[in-house]
Amino acid sequence: MNAEQVLTAADVGSANRARLIRLLYRDGPQSRAALSTRMGVSRATVTTIAQPLLDSGMLVEHSARRDACPDGARRRSGKPARPLWFGDVHLIGAVYVSGDGVRTAILRMDGMVVREARADLDPNDGAIGERLIEHCAEFFAGTALLGIGVAAAGMVDTDHGVILEVFRQPHLSDLDLADRLREELGAEVVVDHHPRVQAIGDLWFGEGKELSNFAALHTGEVLGIGFVHDDLVLRGHQGAGGEIGHIVIDINGERCVCGRNGCWETLATLPWLRRRAAAEGLEAPDRITCAELVRRSADDPCAARLLDEYVGNIAQGMADVEQILGVHRYLIHGDLGAGGRATEQRLGAALARLLPGQRPLPEITMVADDDRSTLLGAAGLVLSTRFPPAAGPRPLPRSPS
Repeated sequence: MNAEQVLTAADVGSANRARLIRLLYRDGPQSRAALSTRMGVSRATVTTIAQPLLDSGMLVEHSARRDACPDGARRRSGKPARPLWFGDVHLIGAVYVSGDGVRTAILRMDGMVVREARADLDPNDGAIGERLIEHCAEFFAGTALLGIGVAAAGMVDTDHGVILEVFRQPHLSDLDLADRLREELGAEVVVDHHPRVQAIGDLWFGEGKELSNFAALHTGEVLGIGFVHDDLVLRGHQGAGGEIGHIVIDINGERCVCGRNGCWETLATLPWLRRRAAAEGLEAPDRITCAELVRRSADDPCAARLLDEYVGNIAQGMADVEQILGVHRYLIHGDLGAGGRATEQRLGAALARLLPGQRPLPEITMVADDDRSTLLGAAGLVLSTRFPPAAGPRPLPRSPS
């Protein structure tokens, strides 16, 4: 729909149902009375909005609760409230294509995983694209799905659902994944960049539910980022952007796989960390992770110094992002996210040194369950497509604190 067209009654109904769905995801099961307060309409209007969702089985009424009135609302006599929540009729498909394999899952609308599987992908297999399609077709066969969301660890054309390039899986380049899966399964398919999908998962199911603006930074074998602004996930032209690992922070640094010198990714990922661990003589350097360095740092000064250097290199790129965009809230996924509170404190201290004049300093939250976050994000990708935010400046009302 272009900006000159007026909204039809059907458009308004769809927008209101999307608003109700998003409120339930953010705030949990709620009664019609609670929803009427949040949405600023009567309970009768909420019933009108919700009825098609109840009829389809997307929503169900839970057992009656007498404590389900919204904050500040006066309880009335009569029947106790029956909160609305998601039924288990509609299922969502999720796919995560990484540099070393593919994970698939079927989820209920409440985010519970019904079934999942994993398959390795050989980067030397010239038919790897066909193997990926076959795995997905076999896993999802016979299941009616609301849609399939795909997180791809590489550059993606989101308008057409094409994986453009995966540096660690070159034979997946130019794979028309969305159309191929639609042909095989008859379901709608949405494909997006992996870090952006993690941000979508945070927004719908995770630490970002109560945030209007944040960045989800993925760390590990590669670096990537997804930005949320005013409850919307930001995308460049045809899904470009998010390849934050390829900003240059050392123009005289080593050559990156992308062809440039001194990319952030060459100094702040697991390959760099493991090379440094080997050079420092640490035991089993090929198995070093942030969490392992945290464990060793209590008794090993060398491990502690390497941990500080690794975290400092990640903070360097984050400081650049903060100077440009002023994001302020960062959800840290992947290897660094698994480092826990000790790593969070080190990262905060490093950012304070790199941003001496900035107040308040950026706020950081570590997200440890990385692969599950990505699968939830793939489900959120489908939900974002089916239930987009309403046009205009009006944000979702926030729960009373």
